[in-house]
Amino acid sequence: MEKEEKKKLLEEKSIHLWFKGSPVALCSMKLELDMSAGAIFAYGKFLNVQPENIKTMTFDIICYDAQRNVIDRLTNCSYDDMDIPRNGEFGMEMPIRIKNEHTRNLEFVIQSVTTTSGQVWYNFEDTRFNISLVQESIFNVQKDLHKQFIDNCTLNNIDHTKLIFHPVFDEIYWLCACGTFNWSDEDICCCCGVRKHWLIKNVQPELLEMQNTEQKSEAEKIREEAAERERLDRERQKQEFEKRKEVYANQQKKSENKKRNSKALLILFVAILLGGGLYAGITYGIPYLNYNSAVQEYNNGNYDSARQKFEGMKDYLDSEEMIKKCIYGKAESSAASGNKQAAAELFQSILDYSDSEVKYYDTLKSYADDLYNDTDYRRAITVFREIERTDEENYQNSQKKIYVEAEKKFKHEQYKNAMEDFEFIDDYKDSAEKARECLYMLAKYDYESLKYRSALDRFNTLKGYKDVDDILKKIDLLSKVISAADSDGAPAVWNCYDVKCPTCGSQAEYVFEFYENGKYNFSVVCENESEPKTISGRYKIENNTLYDAYYVDGNIKWKKMVEIKSFGDNVKDVEGKNVYIVMGDPINKKNKTKIKIFGNIISDDTVSLG
Repeated sequence: MEKEEKKKLLEEKSIHLWFKGSPVALCSMKLELDMSAGAIFAYGKFLNVQPENIKTMTFDIICYDAQRNVIDRLTNCSYDDMDIPRNGEFGMEMPIRIKNEHTRNLEFVIQSVTTTSGQVWYNFEDTRFNISLVQESIFNVQKDLHKQFIDNCTLNNIDHTKLIFHPVFDEIYWLCACGTFNWSDEDICCCCGVRKHWLIKNVQPELLEMQNTEQKSEAEKIREEAAERERLDRERQKQEFEKRKEVYANQQKKSENKKRNSKALLILFVAILLGGGLYAGITYGIPYLNYNSAVQEYNNGNYDSARQKFEGMKDYLDSEEMIKKCIYGKAESSAASGNKQAAAELFQSILDYSDSEVKYYDTLKSYADDLYNDTDYRRAITVFREIERTDEENYQNSQKKIYVEAEKKFKHEQYKNAMEDFEFIDDYKDSAEKARECLYMLAKYDYESLKYRSALDRFNTLKGYKDVDDILKKIDLLSKVISAADSDGAPAVWNCYDVKCPTCGSQAEYVFEFYENGKYNFSVVCENESEPKTISGRYKIENNTLYDAYYVDGNIKWKKMVEIKSFGDNVKDVEGKNVYIVMGDPINKKNKTKIKIFGNIISDDTVSLG
């Protein structure tokens, strides 16, 4: 049996620390004695908090004894050959051997971080981790108001089960309620997608308290209205019961008379048959009996059964007229029992009968009023519009209710939901204009979030509004680049073939890929290597200039990468390209040769010289 490896934990801390501008946070660390190796090892768990993938990190380890005295400092420690994405953890699987056997505590000091795109961050001032990123439970902070917060999440289609921490907002960074680190210029959490400004407003106790009070008041009002409707319903049912008693008594008298008449008719029918009138009995007697049976069903209020029998008689006597009477009776019965929508549909099917057309409009109007009283304002408006009763008070009140709610949503930056409400009541006050303002805000938000295709679609819809035409002019070339990218994720590809690999000198291809979500990849595809060398980043194109994103203290900044040049308006060269850029090699900085990369932009009137 192999000897079991023995390890002794000397120190372990689960912490969440960061310092201003650092691209990484320290999650935890531990110190462990490996008895089989006779050595002490240090472990650190780090978190990548910036957008770029991390390739290398160098750091020092300060060693302390049991009395917290510094006894050693290990320099030039590193984690190499990594590819750690944003929010990715690393380090625990890579132990660092500690030389001083008296070490009982330690401290990590980051020196530099290199991204896979080649950017290097340095800790010139030797700053230590000093800012706690530990968050309180959102439930413990909000307490009785937490239910209101959950309701707000549900209203905005946000999964509240992910938001378990009370958020923290700083001028440099913010911690989302899902626990994720974001930089101050990022309006959307990079993990759960919650908007920062929405979160700031919706965790304020004052707002939650106000909403909770309003909700309770509205609920109380609804309960009172429901109680009043219930009282009115009971009164109506009582009146209907008295009417039914009276109708039933009258029907009983008629039934007794009909029984006597039926017996006499039956005796006459038998006499006719016995007297040799079999033909006349079959020809006239049976249909007459069926007709009287249908009439009896109608008089008893069995309109569906009576209608079915009359329909089977075709044109016998006034059967066709009686069918309409059955439908009319069924409609009135449905309306009296509260099923006004079904009643209106029945009246609509016999508009040419009696006063059915008037009853149709009156029933739908009453149904719309009921919908308003039940606070179903959208359906109420739809019904009022169907019968062209837009001058009704409840129609105007329904629009007002939706308008007020839409303004609240706009104030809380719920632009999409607000726009849908304003568009629904576009004939009320300035709703149409406010719907455009919502679309404008959504377009700007999409553009700032690098959702270029969505932003362009929305800006194009808003031509002539505010400064939209100037914006479209500024990003015209971006629009053409995006049009060459597929909405399914395939990029617009620019390239050049007549180049040499900066590593081995063999034939290579430089490829610049522009994605519609604002990301780019720049690759060198060498014929001697199986995998291309690639760097990535975020881009924007304004006024024929290509910009590259970089970060300073977590804030996104833009630097000019290169001017985009054209062969001429809507003219392609013989290889089908119509634009190009001239730039230095972004992968191999030592390569001073300028690279000319050809691309293509799409326009309806593009012509080819080939």
